[in-house]
Amino acid sequence: MLHLVPVCALAFLFLLGGIECARKPGLASMNTHSGPMHPGCPLTTADLDAATKRFSRILQFETVSDRNVPTHALQPDHFKKLHAWLASAYPTVWEHCLVEAVGVEQLSLLITWQGEDESLDPLLFISHLDVVPVAAETAANWTHPPFSGAVADGYIWGRGALDVKIGVAGLLEAAELLLSEGWSPKRTIMFGFGQDEEVGGDCGAGATAALLKERGIEKLDAVIDEGTTVQVDGFQPYTTQPVALVATAEKGYYSVKVRLTSRGGHSSQPLIDHTAAPTLAGKLLVALDATPPSPSLVSPVTDFLRAIAPTVQTPWLREMFAHPERPEYADRILQAHLLVDSPLTAALGRTTAAVTGLQGYVGDNVLPPSVTVNVNFRLLPGDDVPSVMSYLQGVVGPELAPYASYMPARPNSTDDEALATPVTPVTGRHFAVIKKAIQETWVLDGKPVAVAPFLLTGGTDSKHYIKMSKGGVLRFVPTGTNRTAGDGERVHGLNERLSITDLGRAVCVYRRTLQLMAAE
Repeated sequence: MLHLVPVCALAFLFLLGGIECARKPGLASMNTHSGPMHPGCPLTTADLDAATKRFSRILQFETVSDRNVPTHALQPDHFKKLHAWLASAYPTVWEHCLVEAVGVEQLSLLITWQGEDESLDPLLFISHLDVVPVAAETAANWTHPPFSGAVADGYIWGRGALDVKIGVAGLLEAAELLLSEGWSPKRTIMFGFGQDEEVGGDCGAGATAALLKERGIEKLDAVIDEGTTVQVDGFQPYTTQPVALVATAEKGYYSVKVRLTSRGGHSSQPLIDHTAAPTLAGKLLVALDATPPSPSLVSPVTDFLRAIAPTVQTPWLREMFAHPERPEYADRILQAHLLVDSPLTAALGRTTAAVTGLQGYVGDNVLPPSVTVNVNFRLLPGDDVPSVMSYLQGVVGPELAPYASYMPARPNSTDDEALATPVTPVTGRHFAVIKKAIQETWVLDGKPVAVAPFLLTGGTDSKHYIKMSKGGVLRFVPTGTNRTAGDGERVHGLNERLSITDLGRAVCVYRRTLQLMAAE
């Protein structure tokens, strides 16, 4: 079912058929901005102070997702309270847009800003309201409590600051700015804010995509989702120059449960032939670690290497990155660099296989008759489920094969759902627009940051919409990451925080992206 967000002041207008975003007479006169922080962006210091307070409040809602509850929302009331608070915090958007509570139990949001030309396919910008939980044993280790939204030392602290309530806040702040300027889009813009991206997105983005199709919206001009960020310390060890990474594809996802079955018994008489189920499982773990899937250099990794090549200081490495398609270079790039430099670079060079679970314990005095090993694969573009299974059976080998059986961890999923996404071309209008928006705002040491396509090693809600998108999917969050300073470990980890400066940059990039993409 579908319910409109309960905003009492707008109830009568909603009953008349909903409110569409359109230019409202007099809005331009509401713009009191002066002294913009970034050229071309009307965001002032006073605006940023107000946005900081709003973002702090957003982080205080404990919108944790959990796969084990029907709505995938651990505390549904926190999602509903956040909906109501957003209506009060962004009144111009709520007044001029059609705002709907959607998804399972209406815990997600769909916001439609009607364009002037209804013949044009709409744009969809995605973020999500949910966050991962904070382990109880780590809460005391945070500098500021994880759901405090504390503003201190130039940062806003809290779970979701980076992943990815900044997307929700940044888009809404940008829309408020544009409406206050009297701007209206030629092309319809939609915001989709899901309730369960962190656990797959079926209840939020999945349900919203199904709703759009039911309404006859079969095609989207493009989808812009969360993803990679501006690497302010470069992409080391290859370059130290800042680079904005815009993911043009994401790896596939497939998990297999390998059950190793032997003889159980009493722990006082362990087996002497080395065929106990835990022993077999141990052999499989060693084999998986020693024999990873074969490497391959594919797009968009090759596109990424070409894009950063001009910033690489070492001449011979710069030459190889500029021409990764050459066979004599490709193998050296993989074996001497990507596969050995870091877990992230290694993930760019192969389909990865990671053991994410072991199950077999029966009792302290019981030899378990079986042990199940959960293996999660993240597939490179070009790999598929048959190739993954062929690899896995090869690792199991003839010694373990008599004891092994296989089952997909998600029995109802299809092989196509496991594949990496199609690669969005960097030659298209949408990539050019987001590059322009980034470089107008992200100017460091007097120079616009470089922009490079990238392969996202994780997953996003965009998978639910990708078949609807004519222009593909671009995955980017316009904030900065300094991996040298440990920022990469803050996502899903301790002391997640966003700098106030980056909040302002995000608002300006989103504002400009909306302007440019919806102008035609």
